[in-house]
Amino acid sequence: MFKQFISNIPGADSYMIFSLITFMAFFTAVGIYMFWMDRKHVDRMKNLPFEK
Repeated sequence: MFKQFISNIPGADSYMIFSLITFMAFFTAVGIYMFWMDRKHVDRMKNLPFEK
């Protein structure tokens, strides 16, 4: 069913490839940001729910 729906949309292939590249770029950027984040900031954010 999904294949029939997509085959009727012109340019659907390029849309799907663009969506995949955007998805991968976003999560790669988030992963890199997590590794470069300051550890003191991470510890402070981790303990926020326990502070009054």
